[in-house]
Amino acid sequence: MKRWMKKGFLIPGIATSIVAFSLIGITYSNWLAPAGQTIYQKMKIFTTVLQTIQRVYVEEVDPEQLINDAIRGMVKGLDPHTNYLTAEEVEEWSKTYQGYSGIGITFDIINDKITVMSVIEGGPSYRIGLMPGDRIIKINGENAIGMKRDDVPKKLMGPPGTTVRVTIEREGWDEPKEFTIVREKIHVESIPNALMLDKTTGYIRIARFSSTTGQELEKALRTLENQGMKQLILDLRGNSGGYLQAAVEVAEKFLPENKMIVYTKGRIPSAYREYYSSNSTKHRMMPLIVLIDHASASASEIVAGAVQDWDRGLIVGKASFGKGLVQTQYPFPDGSVLLITTARYYTPSGRLIQRDYTNKTWEDYYHEAYVDSVRNKMLKKLPKFKTFAGRTVYGGGGIFPDIWLENKEKAPSKFVIDLAYHPKRYVYSYSEKFLRNHPEIKRMDPKTFAEQYEIPDAAIEEFGHELIRDGFSAKLEDFRKNARDLKFLIKREIAYRLWGDDGQFYVNLQRDTVLKEAKQYFPDASKLLAMSKLPKR
Repeated sequence: MKRWMKKGFLIPGIATSIVAFSLIGITYSNWLAPAGQTIYQKMKIFTTVLQTIQRVYVEEVDPEQLINDAIRGMVKGLDPHTNYLTAEEVEEWSKTYQGYSGIGITFDIINDKITVMSVIEGGPSYRIGLMPGDRIIKINGENAIGMKRDDVPKKLMGPPGTTVRVTIEREGWDEPKEFTIVREKIHVESIPNALMLDKTTGYIRIARFSSTTGQELEKALRTLENQGMKQLILDLRGNSGGYLQAAVEVAEKFLPENKMIVYTKGRIPSAYREYYSSNSTKHRMMPLIVLIDHASASASEIVAGAVQDWDRGLIVGKASFGKGLVQTQYPFPDGSVLLITTARYYTPSGRLIQRDYTNKTWEDYYHEAYVDSVRNKMLKKLPKFKTFAGRTVYGGGGIFPDIWLENKEKAPSKFVIDLAYHPKRYVYSYSEKFLRNHPEIKRMDPKTFAEQYEIPDAAIEEFGHELIRDGFSAKLEDFRKNARDLKFLIKREIAYRLWGDDGQFYVNLQRDTVLKEAKQYFPDASKLLAMSKLPKR
């Protein structure tokens, strides 16, 4: 088999083949000619229908929107992941994995004011001292109170090197202060948590596979190894994918040189490609547990599949989503992009990652991914494969874990969910007040706060009274019945405000029964590593 270089490939499902052509105009006649006269006639009919709608339809219709809808209708019947993105959608999509140019904050609108929810460490806002909880009341001298959420990025984002003036209101200041911030390229962190769970157990969560995930992981591994890490939990739960190159760089951190990580096959010969680990990995072969769930997809499944096939570590959690289609990116002159499936992903043992989507509606295809009973029933019909050490694994339905674990925490009530996501962000506002009245919390470390601090019952009573006075439709008894969950939300909000992602993680850990239970399986992970046919470092 031919070994391909790993450079240049975009997201799992997106390779670098880039072909531009016009959908409308004189060029499409030449492009369609080989397909026959019938298709050309249909294209002429399409153009005539569009012109007729523009001319005589009872209401004025945006022709560009009609064309976009027509293209989406055309690709919808192919498979669940072939997609057409407008230029605006491409821009938003790119931010998820490539970053953006701005001032380096996340925000929400609370009581009509732009409220800073987090400040990206090392970014321009961080360097001038902006803090979570700050309110942006003016932008470039213009009143920003009451500004619509969608309009805020248009004001704060812009080309690198340009400036924006923001007027900040902060609790404890006598009057607002104005700052001039130089916009710059903002990197979206793909590893929000990398820390030690105990003296020997490291934990790394990869939230997305971006262009810098490999570098971030290398830094995290070295840091944790210096702190005494002897075993690792790699958390891919909720990670829906990202760059293929990043998936390869992550997988090869745990594999010896020249081991296959994934390969692709399609209808045309050029769709066949193989991806191998390089000789860049210098980390010790320590016991490894990889956490996945129903939302782990694409790049996450490539990593989990390679780890499982090579018997490198235990896969723990729930079955992954089952997204193993390669999308090639075809951009157009107006900035829009067609992401069309050209191949399928296979694990090193030959397992197809993609879950079956034939004879299913788009809604059914996505719904069944998250239903445990459906996934377990599916397992009985899937083809069996062998890992390189001889264990049985399954193909064609995502990655099934070696050990099935699900969170034992009871789901919150509708009352709690509605309150947590209320537009007025009641939990955030109250946690801010609670922290102001309990300054001793700031002297604690995040782990101690998460494990030992208790929000008092009186706080929930006060919280309930305040919301009812504000017009929130509820009775005080609703707050009392849901006190445990409400305390958790308030505590988590405080932790995030003080310590960012790590603070939130330690609070979440108190209810993450999967992560807690997964630690018990490190003896099995050690045995698996010993029986694998991989050279030991």
